[in-house]
Parts: sequence; structure tokens; C-alpha cells
Amino acid sequence: MNAGAYDYVPKPFDAEELKQTIQSALHLKTVEQEKAFIDDELKKTLHFGKIIGNSPQMQHVYRMLLQVAKTKTNILITGESGTGKELIAQAIHEESDRKHFPFVAIHCGGIPETLMESELFGHKKGSFTGATADKKGLFEVADKGTVFLDEIGDLSLPIQIKLLRAVQEKVIRAVGSNEDLHVDIRILSATNKKLQDEVIAKNFREDLYYRLNVIEIKMPPLRERKSDLKLLAQHFLEKYSQEMGKEMKKISSYAIDMLNKYNFPGNVRELENIIERSVALSATNILLPDSLALSVFKRRWIEGIKDQRFDLDDVAKGVSLDTILEEIEKAYLEKALAIAGGKTDRAAEFLGINLRSLRYRLDKLGIEK
Repeated sequence: MNAGAYDYVPKPFDAEELKQTIQSALHLKTVEQEKAFIDDELKKTLHFGKIIGNSPQMQHVYRMLLQVAKTKTNILITGESGTGKELIAQAIHEESDRKHFPFVAIHCGGIPETLMESELFGHKKGSFTGATADKKGLFEVADKGTVFLDEIGDLSLPIQIKLLRAVQEKVIRAVGSNEDLHVDIRILSATNKKLQDEVIAKNFREDLYYRLNVIEIKMPPLRERKSDLKLLAQHFLEKYSQEMGKEMKKISSYAIDMLNKYNFPGNVRELENIIERSVALSATNILLPDSLALSVFKRRWIEGIKDQRFDLDDVAKGVSLDTILEEIEKAYLEKALAIAGGKTDRAAEFLGINLRSLRYRLDKLGIEK
């Protein structure tokens, strides 16, 4: 039994007992196989490579990745900053037949225009001031692998012309060289701009746009896949808790509710930043609402408490500071109660005060519980 047997049948064998034992063993095996299959499928739905999320929007992205990964087609990944476009490019590379060869990422907006051609295609010694030795370009470094051009919309028109030849013919020429070099690369690009608008504005070449955008993968912003927020927040909590040597294992449901009220203009990158700071500053093992490092977030959240705005010109009208502060406090408490579904204990946790203090404030301001 210790060696992995399911059961045993003592001699002499009883045919019916043997039959039932075999059927039970087969049933158990089937259940185990089904569980293993479900576990594998769950792993696939919760993440793809380093990408995390099981929302319908991300399931659509995963399906597209599986369809295009093993092709040689150029792909344009679009989406707002912080949505994880480079992770998508890495996942495509890892699922492709090029996965054992280099993946080279180039941030087109982070390299000065005067150096861009040299960075992409290389240069020969003496070709310009400071070129003290031959240097391979990133396209040559990526031979047989994948080139990822991040923020492709930031490239200047002169560089776009040179890039077009590399994309069309898979041929490059180093700065200062008279010889062409053939490279075997797949090109993935990403942008947070609307390239079609850039084409219309004559800021981006139309022919290059169509060469790069054979297939487009759109990354949804975090505000459109809020069902992934808890999963992402938990992932970042565990990541930074481990890195910082802390034992934080859980984010309170109230903290998650608070995060869900925010639109995250910086998307997943902003969420990660918030969780990292919160882990660093937290003195507890559970991330509570008052543990969240949300100074900027809180200001934005408070601004959206009510359509009412408090005008500084009220000072000239003789409106007292106490009156203004009372109005702000009342609006803040009403919003907290609304978010908490009318539950005072939950609202108190949101606000970082005890229940007795909240009840006193509600009575003082005439707010119904």
C-alpha cells in the first residue's frame, strides 16, 4: 500500500469482490485525472506566463495569444500605459518556436534619436565620434529570436524609414558599413498611442503601420477588468511581502472594496506601486484600509465624494471654517456609509476610526444610520 497501491484482495479471490475493487480503483483514477485536468485548466485561466487575470477580457487575450504565438506574423500590442504590454510580448515569445533564442526589448522613447540607429542596427568603429569599436545592433543580437519595440509611436520619421526596410526585408545595415546583414527575427511592437491618428497627422508612416499591425492585441485597462483586481493585489502582496521579509498573507475585503472604487489611470503598474508601498509601511500582517499607502488615491477619492465643491471664495462671503469642515465631514461620512452598504462597523473600518467615534459623528451631523 505504501508503494502506491489502491487496495488489495486477500486469497482466495472472490470474483465479485475483485470486480468491485477494480471498479473502485478505476473510479478513483478517473476522479484524480479529472482533478489534475481541472487544476491545470485553473492555472491556465488565472495566468498566462507572467500575466495574471481570469476576467473575460483577459481570457480573450489568452485565446489570441495561443492562436498567434507560433506564427511568424508581426503583432502590434495596444493599450494604456501600465497594462502589461511587455508581459504580453514576453508570453508570445515564450509560446513561440523562437523561445530558445533571444527576446530583445527596445524602449523607443528611452533612446535619444541620435543614438537610435546605432542601437537598432549597430555601428562600425570610427563611424562617429565616440564609436571606438564595432558594436552589434539589437536586431543582430536578437537573430533567430524576437524583437520587441516598445512605444513604437515615439520613433522619429527618419528612423521609421530605416526600420521599414528591416521589417519588410529582414535586412539591416550598421552605421558606417557598406554591407547588408540578413537577420531572422520576429517583430512585436507596442504603443499607448492611437497609431491610426498618428498616421493621419503624418507623424507615423502608413506603410510601416500596416507592416507592424498585421494582428493587433488590445490590452484592457484595469478599470475594465476589476474582477482581476483582488487576484493582482494578492499576487503583489505575496511578492513584496517575501522580498521585504514580512509575513503579510492577506488583504482585507474592506481594503479590496476601497481599491475597487478607484479607476487606476496608471493601471496594473499603479496598483503594484500602491501595494508595494503599503507592504513597506504596514505594521500589521493584514493589509487593512488604513494600511494602504493611498495619499494620492485618497485625495482623488474624496474629490469624488459628492458633486458639491467647496469654493475658497466662500471665505470672502463670511462662511466660517467650521461650517466648511462640517460640510466636508458630512459628505465624507455619507460616502463611506454608502460604500459600506449602510453598515456602520464597515464604514468605521473604511474611515480608520472606531465604531463609537463614528456613531458620535453621525449623531452630531444628523446623518441617519
